[in-house]
Amino acid sequence: MGKKRKGNKKDIAVIGTGRFGTAVVEELIKFGRKVIAIDVNEDKLTPIARLIDDVIIADGADLEGLKAHSIDTFDTVIVGVSNNIEIVAALLELGVKHIIAKATSRRHERVLKQIGVDVIVRPEAEAGSRTALIATQSNFIKYSEDLFEIGDGYAIGSTSVHEETYLNKPLKDLKLTKLKISVVSIEHNGKVKLPTGMTIINDGDIITLVGKVINITNAFGKLNSSNETAQLDIKEMEIKKNAIRGTQKR
Repeated sequence: MGKKRKGNKKDIAVIGTGRFGTAVVEELIKFGRKVIAIDVNEDKLTPIARLIDDVIIADGADLEGLKAHSIDTFDTVIVGVSNNIEIVAALLELGVKHIIAKATSRRHERVLKQIGVDVIVRPEAEAGSRTALIATQSNFIKYSEDLFEIGDGYAIGSTSVHEETYLNKPLKDLKLTKLKISVVSIEHNGKVKLPTGMTIINDGDIITLVGKVINITNAFGKLNSSNETAQLDIKEMEIKKNAIRGTQKR
C-alpha cells in the first residue's frame, strides 16, 4: 500500500472508503475506470485492496501528502467522508478540476457549494452507482440538476436545442431513438405541443425527453453542443413526473 503513481486524467481518486466510498469504488470498477482509493485507516482499505491495486494510507486533508501521491494530476476526486471541509480545501488548493463531495445535511451542502465543490451528493438520496455515473459522465455533471428520476434508472428532463444537426428537420428524420430516448414534448415560442414525426425542431426550442439517466445526459450533450446551457421549468417537470407516475399506476 502507498506506492506513488502519476494519475491519468481519466482516472478517479476516492478519498474515504467507508460504506459510501466503497460503493462508489465498486461502481467505478464496473464502469471500467481506473481508481485510486485513499483512507487514513488501513483497516478500511484492506477490502478495497482486493478490488484495486492502487490504495494509499494517507490523510486526505494533508496537502503535501496529496501532492506526494500526485492527486493534483487527477481531473476528478470523490470525497466520501463526512468531515470533509479541510479535504475539499486541500483539493481546491491543488487545483483539482472536478470535486464531488458527500454532504450530511443541507447546511453542509450549502457550505460545500460556497467553497467551490462541483457536485454534492447526499448518500441517503444518491447511491454509489449514481455517484459513479456523475464522476464518469461529463454531461451528467453539466445536466444532473435538470433531471427528475422516475424510478428504475429512468428520468425525465428538458433542454434547449441549439446544435445545427437537429434543427429545421422533421423529428422522424433525426433518429433520436438511436440515442435510446423518447421525446415527450416540444416547447416553441412558449407553447408546448406533443410531437409527431413531422414536428420541426427550431433553434432554442425546449425538448423534453424520457429515458435512462445516462442516455438523457448524453442526448443533452448532443442537442446542446453549440450552447451548453440546459433549461428546465421545475414546476412543469414536477407535473409531468407526477403524470407519468399516475399513468404507470393505472
